[in-house]
Amino acid sequence: MMINNSFRRYYLDQFLLGTEFYGNVLDLGGKKEQKRGGFHPPLGKVISWEYLNTDKSTNPDYLCNAESIPVSDSKFDIVLMTEVLEHLENPRVVLTEVFRILKPGGKLVITVPFLYPIHSDPNDYQRWTPTKIKKELLLIGLKIEMIQAMGGIISVVMDLVLSKTNSGNSLKDKFVRKYIKLISGLLLKIDKKTKDKDKITTGFSIVAYKNDKIVNGL
Repeated sequence: MMINNSFRRYYLDQFLLGTEFYGNVLDLGGKKEQKRGGFHPPLGKVISWEYLNTDKSTNPDYLCNAESIPVSDSKFDIVLMTEVLEHLENPRVVLTEVFRILKPGGKLVITVPFLYPIHSDPNDYQRWTPTKIKKELLLIGLKIEMIQAMGGIISVVMDLVLSKTNSGNSLKDKFVRKYIKLISGLLLKIDKKTKDKDKITTGFSIVAYKNDKIVNGL
């Protein structure tokens, strides 16, 4: 067990690999081409997996802004938003649009960073706490099944160090990056045992359903 890019990316991949996907899926903000991380869509388990992105170079199925998605109501069984909410200028508008295109009982899967460096894609507007997540999702009518922290203080600190050293090419920076990745398996084991992940974490994973599905809500 060793990270490739960042501790944040490790937790993202693990969460997505453990998530059940089925039916018609919209990967909102995802990249059909120029993918990041180690997760690949389980195409054999779904009917369709389509992409929405404003970046033409990623070859999306829907080249448009997520505030107005050109599909009919109740089209998708699942909408996936991986590291997207922080980049939205009007997130409530987008979430309302997501609610519209989800089928009754449809699932929304979200990840958001928290204690993680500012990153442009193309802009980075905000960070979301569980309180904010609950408020916005409940406001548009979604039922929350899970909000879970992704990593603890060790992952937070190591990702800050990796981000800082990634901006340099000195021998010292290269050594630090290589050494952290070399011992990342041990660091992850320790990180998973740390406390206060609800306050000090790389980010959160969220699963919510459109009104018709009965879940153990928060």
